[in-house]
Amino acid sequence: MSARFDEQMEENQSLLERVAPSPLSRRKVLLGGGAGALALVAAACGGDDDDEPATTGDPDTSETTEGATGGGGDVETAMVAAGLELLAVNTYQAALDAAGSGALSDVPEAVATFITTAQGHHQAALDEWNALLSQLGEAEVTAVPEALSDLETTVNDAFAEAGDVVAVAELALTLEQTAADTYFDAIPGIENAEALALAASIQPIDMQHAAILHYVLGEYPVPDTFSNNENSALSA
Repeated sequence: MSARFDEQMEENQSLLERVAPSPLSRRKVLLGGGAGALALVAAACGGDDDDEPATTGDPDTSETTEGATGGGGDVETAMVAAGLELLAVNTYQAALDAAGSGALSDVPEAVATFITTAQGHHQAALDEWNALLSQLGEAEVTAVPEALSDLETTVNDAFAEAGDVVAVAELALTLEQTAADTYFDAIPGIENAEALALAASIQPIDMQHAAILHYVLGEYPVPDTFSNNENSALSA
């Protein structure tokens, strides 16, 4: 998993260097000159859609489930993770619906491609978390859990006021950063081997999504030196 992640990051960095010779305003990037660049980077992030998420251990063994059932910590983390993925899927779908109805004015094809690609990533992550919850004897997450109700309300209220793709991109960035910070926050305490591998394989992808959104908003793609848990849903 580490080698593949390093290769992906090198490829994304190469793409960014080729398509970002000079600063662009965020609206110009989203609505004009940045469309081709976004298409390239979105394609790079979408290159692993058919890859199986990295996992370790046998999900049918007692060793795999022992850590998750001890005190329910890993189960709670899995439910929060699944809830974040579901919220992202729903939000990106709302963005696609709004774009299709004309509510967001002109939406470049590259932006729609990114939204579709990112939504596919989050749907795949949601499916994997629900599969793990099923293996652990828990119900699948089909609605955003109560623990994320405040975040869901904030996202829905912000989306209702979003009148263009810039506002939607800013909202998407909030979601992606929250997801990335939550995984970073959770990873040290996860005992279940499969849950740990799943969280560790998803967190870098959310960081890639965030980098793309920073870029299309006219911001430096990787503003932080280190990952952190500042926006973690677990610390709220």
